[in-house]
Amino acid sequence: MHVDERYVIAGGLRTRYFEAGSGPTVILLHGSSLAIDAWSTWHLTIPALAKHYRVLAPDLVGFGLTDVAADGHHVPRLERRHHVAAFMDALGVARCSLVGHSEGGFIAAMLALDYPGRVSNVVVASSGATAPRLGGDLDRAWESAAAQAYDVLGGCETEEAFLRTNAALSLTNPPTFIDIMKENYRLARRRGQLERFKDAALLRGDSDYTRVQEEHLLPFLGEMRARLLLAWSGRDATVPVSRGLKLLERAPQADMHVFADAAHMLMIDRPRAFNAMLAMWLGAAS
Repeated sequence: MHVDERYVIAGGLRTRYFEAGSGPTVILLHGSSLAIDAWSTWHLTIPALAKHYRVLAPDLVGFGLTDVAADGHHVPRLERRHHVAAFMDALGVARCSLVGHSEGGFIAAMLALDYPGRVSNVVVASSGATAPRLGGDLDRAWESAAAQAYDVLGGCETEEAFLRTNAALSLTNPPTFIDIMKENYRLARRRGQLERFKDAALLRGDSDYTRVQEEHLLPFLGEMRARLLLAWSGRDATVPVSRGLKLLERAPQADMHVFADAAHMLMIDRPRAFNAMLAMWLGAAS
């Protein structure tokens, strides 16, 4: 399946995106860590879904080859959703399904609440940016794992250090994925992303991170009109299944699927199973 790399102006930003297939529109939203972009996250998913859908996968503001915000700063996820809405407008997407990984899951869920008439289905994949805290000492293990896996202040100064740090996010780390991440790391250094991430990490306290979903998303999940699926990794130390189950308690209308042998990058570790599950679940809505 041929995948096109294209550009569009969305919200005043030159935005790179990948497109393939035809049919109902599915937009894939990547997460937020150093050197992550649409292609690194979804290169195994786009061709599979494009057999049945029109698939769009944008680099979000400040990631990949999409423009940085006008002020040069990292854009937090609560604001990043506006760029996705502008992307939908720019391509004339009136209605779609959203699949979001990690922080992309938060963005997908927020857009479903913001635009209930435009979002028909939402898949939230292994998203610590969406799931609640467990409470008290139960949060210590995943907080420690996340601090190590996303250590932009001390673990990403060289390509070798970055690869060691990033390795925790996948069980398999296949060669193609590693090659993409090497190239993306060099791009991130050239485009100042590492410095933007460092500045954001210094400004944000640990307790502030989950406060965003606790204030802006979780109290309103019951109002979501879109169908909702939680796709979780069974071996993601940064977002354990227990947090996915806690999220399910807040969204009793949701389905949940756990991929036992997968770390945070479940679409990299279990691509066939993940893609088949997406196609089946989205197809059930047709």
